[in-house]
Amino acid sequence: THYDLLTRNLRLNDAARVTALQMAVSSTDGQTEFVRVLGNTTGSHLAGSKAAPYGELQRFPVKTVSFRSLVAGVDLLKLDAEGHEQQIITSTLAEDWAHMDGLISVHDKANAYAVFEHLTDLKLHMFSQKINWQRVANRDDMPLSHHEGTLFVSHKSEMPWA
Repeated sequence: THYDLLTRNLRLNDAARVTALQMAVSSTDGQTEFVRVLGNTTGSHLAGSKAAPYGELQRFPVKTVSFRSLVAGVDLLKLDAEGHEQQIITSTLAEDWAHMDGLISVHDKANAYAVFEHLTDLKLHMFSQKINWQRVANRDDMPLSHHEGTLFVSHKSEMPWA
């Protein structure tokens, strides 16, 4: 559904340099189960990423592509993986972030803490909308859901727009 909307909008806007891929981003290439939330398709996700999906659900196989294979040459990314961000982010290496900044939507506490630990180990800087875009000093500074805002990740020690 979203792929069809995206490709339609790309055509309408003559965005010929954009390549849309109809697959899910994960930590590895392969195949898994996708869960479409019929009453709220923006809440759709890879199976197992949400503990208690709600509403009428449709399940079907989806091809996955590794996040790392997509980010070479990327300057800025926006990641909203509906609970799968832990698997995606913890698959990254410091070199993946050498020239890339990221805006990440964090789904819950478990994802937030795992992302914090991994990015701290990679010596990356995190800035949280939850604390008015200040640098994340500990796990409590991490946004625990989209209600608490976005996480900005960078190899830079200051936010580029601060």
